[in-house]
Amino acid sequence: MREPARDGRPAWPAVPDYPPDLFAGTAWYYARYRVPYPQELIDDLRMRAELTGEGRLLDLACGTGEVALSMHTFFREVWAVDQEQEMVEVGRRKAEQRRATNALWMVGRAEEVEAPPNSFELITIGSAFHRLDRRLIAECALRWLPPGRCIVELGSNAAWKGKEEWQHVAAEVIAKWTDKPSSARRRTHQPYRCHEEVLEAVGFEDVENYRFPTPYIWTLDSFVGYLYSTSKASKAVLGDHAEEFEADLRRALLDYDSRGQYPETIDFYYILGRRPSPEAPRA
Repeated sequence: MREPARDGRPAWPAVPDYPPDLFAGTAWYYARYRVPYPQELIDDLRMRAELTGEGRLLDLACGTGEVALSMHTFFREVWAVDQEQEMVEVGRRKAEQRRATNALWMVGRAEEVEAPPNSFELITIGSAFHRLDRRLIAECALRWLPPGRCIVELGSNAAWKGKEEWQHVAAEVIAKWTDKPSSARRRTHQPYRCHEEVLEAVGFEDVENYRFPTPYIWTLDSFVGYLYSTSKASKAVLGDHAEEFEADLRRALLDYDSRGQYPETIDFYYILGRRPSPEAPRA
């Protein structure tokens, strides 16, 4: 349901329409095979958001904690919220392993979170803003953040949609096993908006996109595991054909490169918007 905006930025419908179980059965793969955000990105975000070490983080649609656990040491407390019980359970176990005792894990929809005004020093959404009611979330964020504080959407490009030749090989196999007439993209007459437009429309300022291209080498195992963590090629989507799909994909990629090493540059990014500060009184 993604389309390019006029300037090439990805855009999505104003009101999303995704099933609540979109990532059913993916949590274990998500926690193990999602590529971590690069430390350079995390450090840059910490600087631009001017974190104090004493605030509270709200991580919406947190998955298994990829953002929350990368940043928990910068906060006194972390709220990690996801609508899928399985994601939260795996995230909680990861937090225990990392001794992230300041993280509170909650099952629930991001749109239904309740919090007093000025509750959070930072609000993050990792690779999920397009699946939320973005305008509602942005309006809530304006109340939940003190003036001058930020909302941030983080993400990266999908691993099989890049320009490397091996990615074209993988994309053909993935399409063969997952593109079915019954799952064709639904037409919508909604306006499409990129994330920056949504944040600016509700009043966020200084909205900027910061990019961190990062070299990475996939193995067969890590790439297959990553695909099982996605809504496009999860085992729930593949059903009884998961083993056949995996065998077909491994065969095609090994035919391309028998070493089983598949390099790409992952385009990590974050989009930051800042709640306006009240104007200083005139003398």
